[in-house]
Amino acid sequence: MNFGINFNSSAQSILNNLSNVNSETSTAYQQLSTGNRINSAANDPAGYAISQQMTSQINGLNQASQNGQNGISLIQTASGGMNQVQSILQSMSTLANEASNAGLTFSNRANLQLEMNSLSAQVNSITNQTQYNGINLLSGQFSSLNTSASGNQLTLQVGADQGQTLSFSINATDVNNLGVAGSALASAADTAGTGTGTNSSITQVTTPASIVTGITTSSNSLLQGGMSLQLVMTASVAAGANSTTAGTITGYSLQLETANGTKIGSAVSLTAGVTSGSTVTIGDTNTGATLQLTLGTLSSLLTVASGNAAGSYTQIDSVSTSGTKSYSGSAANGFQAQNNAIALNVMTQSGAQDAITKIQSAISQLSTYQAQIGAVQDRLNYTVSNLNNASQNLQNAQSTITETNMAQTYTQFSQDQVLQQVGLSMLAQAQQQPGAILKLIQ
Repeated sequence: MNFGINFNSSAQSILNNLSNVNSETSTAYQQLSTGNRINSAANDPAGYAISQQMTSQINGLNQASQNGQNGISLIQTASGGMNQVQSILQSMSTLANEASNAGLTFSNRANLQLEMNSLSAQVNSITNQTQYNGINLLSGQFSSLNTSASGNQLTLQVGADQGQTLSFSINATDVNNLGVAGSALASAADTAGTGTGTNSSITQVTTPASIVTGITTSSNSLLQGGMSLQLVMTASVAAGANSTTAGTITGYSLQLETANGTKIGSAVSLTAGVTSGSTVTIGDTNTGATLQLTLGTLSSLLTVASGNAAGSYTQIDSVSTSGTKSYSGSAANGFQAQNNAIALNVMTQSGAQDAITKIQSAISQLSTYQAQIGAVQDRLNYTVSNLNNASQNLQNAQSTITETNMAQTYTQFSQDQVLQQVGLSMLAQAQQQPGAILKLIQ
């Protein structure tokens, strides 16, 4: 036994052991209080690095799941708008079928056309108003048919890593894209027809002239482009006073008709003194199926022989209309469909028959669009479920690395507490050893 007072090796050894026990006890306190085995990189450098990578992956998976849910909400919004458009197309199909039947007056067809126009405008209104977070979904900017520089797909981030995306298109539902847009009446042309008198003394001039010199068609949504109409002018002629005198025209009547002779509105009566260049509105004013005519010199359309008997002269001119379709959504107009959309023409029986085919085609086309985004929604549902499952499994794996094994740690903690108490007691005993030297010098 070495007796010395400058260095107490026993006490120093006990102090070192006690310091280690205190360090382990402090770590155990932290692990037990936080529930985490790794609270800093010093606890387990490799485990800490792995856990941070797992945390990043878990956060990415959780956000991707939320992205998928947001994508489902977006698709549900688009699908809801498409459902409304589909319902309107079904109503339009019924109207076209009704207009295809015989026995309807022009006014009946005009009223059906007004309703068709209103429904078409509502289709475009829904197209413009179906939005998600202020983004138009159905106006064509995300259509697979859109080749503009702005792109043509919606892309969702549905994974934690780069490139884990899901892209899809939503085609436009405006009346042009669905093929159920009519032609706005842009212009109309009058072609001189044949004229006949009720007797041989009232005849057409050698070179027939048109009844009108111009037709104005602005702000007319019923008489569409591609229609064939006719303008009937009847001049009433009084008898000549004697064999050397021709009778005079006492008045005119103008009637607008369809090509098959169905009257459009009431006839317009004009005085015998009407001048060339005068304007008159003709057609069905109740529904707005009208044209504004600029008259020619009506008296020059016929000749009356001297000594004629009373009679009349009737001339029928053909009127052809032309127009352009209302525009659909495009980058040039901010992907906005035209609000005052022109519907398919049901003003004639043949037009209504054609409308039936086009509307049925639109119903089929829209059903395809709905099926496409419905399939994307199903895919997103599975994607979200898989992301949630992957996140849960990864969290379980992370917990085995980072979380405290409470039973094992508490057992070690209890052992360290005993060692700490024993160490303190032994340290006190070891510090008494130098006192034994005093016995030697007494």
